[in-house]
Amino acid sequence: MTAQMADYKSRNIDEWLEMANEGTLALPDFQRSWVWSPSKIQLYLKALFENRPTGTFLILEAADDPQFGSRSFSGMPATTGRAKELVLDGQQRLTALWIALGGEKDPKHRFYLKVNSLKKGSLDVVDVQVHSTTTRPGRELEDPRVAYAEDLVPVGILYDAKDDRGLGEIWHWCNKACGNGSALDVQVLNEAIRKRLREPFLFNRPLWYCNLDKSTRANVAVDIFVETNSISVRIKRFDIVVALARGAYGEDLRDRIHDAFRDNEVMTHYFKPNQEEWIPDVGEWMLKVACLKAGLAPKEANYDDALRRLVEGGTFAVLDNLFQNLRDTLIVAAREGAPTRRTLPSWPPLHVIAALQDRLEAFRDPSRIRVRDKLIIAYYWRCLFSNRHQMQANDRLLEDYHDLVRCLDEVEEIGGIVGALPGVFNQDAHPIPTAEELAEELPWISRGRPGRALAALATRRTPSDWITGQKFDVERVRKMEANGKLDRHHVFPREMLRGEGIEKDSREHGLNGVLLDRRTNRRFSKSDPRDCFAGLLDDATEDELRARVASHLVPYDVIWSGSTVKGRYQAFIRARAKLVAKEIRRLVTL
Repeated sequence: MTAQMADYKSRNIDEWLEMANEGTLALPDFQRSWVWSPSKIQLYLKALFENRPTGTFLILEAADDPQFGSRSFSGMPATTGRAKELVLDGQQRLTALWIALGGEKDPKHRFYLKVNSLKKGSLDVVDVQVHSTTTRPGRELEDPRVAYAEDLVPVGILYDAKDDRGLGEIWHWCNKACGNGSALDVQVLNEAIRKRLREPFLFNRPLWYCNLDKSTRANVAVDIFVETNSISVRIKRFDIVVALARGAYGEDLRDRIHDAFRDNEVMTHYFKPNQEEWIPDVGEWMLKVACLKAGLAPKEANYDDALRRLVEGGTFAVLDNLFQNLRDTLIVAAREGAPTRRTLPSWPPLHVIAALQDRLEAFRDPSRIRVRDKLIIAYYWRCLFSNRHQMQANDRLLEDYHDLVRCLDEVEEIGGIVGALPGVFNQDAHPIPTAEELAEELPWISRGRPGRALAALATRRTPSDWITGQKFDVERVRKMEANGKLDRHHVFPREMLRGEGIEKDSREHGLNGVLLDRRTNRRFSKSDPRDCFAGLLDDATEDELRARVASHLVPYDVIWSGSTVKGRYQAFIRARAKLVAKEIRRLVTL
């Protein structure tokens, strides 16, 4: 950035709001929604009235050919003219001021300044309060006489808009607050509020901003913004790509993703329900896949270039293909024991598999399809249980993609792989854990990639509930997760292990965890597992119970053997580690 590009300036609050209201100051169209809560506005106002630092805005002067499209601030009149300046960082703070100063037509909350004594003319601000207009106390405070009696001044009157007679909001409020007081009382209070509250707040409190001049290119402004922004809802590179794509191709990525997500039930199980979260999350996912397809490492700096390379003839038909790639890949994830977002061990290998979907679908020969599937599944599970993507993940994902394309070409041509395998198959560089290593350390089944991978390893086998015998198939797991009935159960209860002096890390060992129905978890949660199993033998044969327990890769016999809890628990961890290690080896070996 050149020395001439940025300059630090200030404006008073009145000037900021006037520019925003008339549309000369607007938001770039990639900005996210207004999200501040009333309590957040309250804290911001308090900082302003206490003359504490409140951050610097980042402003971009609009070029003759604007760097971005623009839109109005939330609640303000739609802009009709051309914006001269775009607020890159500061939307939440400026909108908070607009709301607090009475910009909303039917506000659900009002903000008040608590002063020492209105009656005595002591107007030092001691607090900022927020009151809901839908509650009785809040409605009562809208009567100026009630607010006056409690030494509360509405922040909204400080904007002091004038009526046809030239009388401002402050005067009208004071006239009502003083009730039957004299005109002199009204005028004294009016002047006191203007001099002690309005003028220092609106005119003498500078709000500083870093100004990027109109020569600043869009990509440079984006880089500066992403590096320095302090907004409540963090802008993602996806939001920037949305703005650039709208300008370059006339396409709204948000609308396209919204429509595709709405029509794709599989995707709803893997992304957060809030639209403001799932739209950029799906967008980022697709952009990473687009990078791989374009031969680029899947990182933010490459998103724009990847989209440009994939777009053909200025259209976005490629998006429909990416949606399908995503859907097909999530079906693979569900089949491999991760039917929901919370059960998914890791996203990165799925980006590679999604980028390969078109290539995978080209296979027709059944024998080659079996080899193809074995390669992809082995790759997926090696990624989950090795250290392949702990470091340099983006570059290694691109390497994996290229290596797997080559391997798939060989499978299609000759029915096997004759060249070098992808790097993740290098056992020296990226070893798969042994039973001894698994027994030594493995995160709890809801924490970290290896822990969640352990849970998925059992879930892919469609295990049975220990009490009911019901199968944990994809649809049932999804339903249980949606209803909050899928529990992470400790085979040996924590309380029992704590009583034996076993340390927390050992109690929370991943191998001590299984997924069970909440009712089953509650029945087993505090009891010795062998006592619980003994109680189940009244309703199920031992062979049936043994099969249910074993379906979770849990060693049934070891739970019964041994005289001490500590000895049985240690033997259980070692025995289950062997079962898990064997299953991992089966999946990762070509």
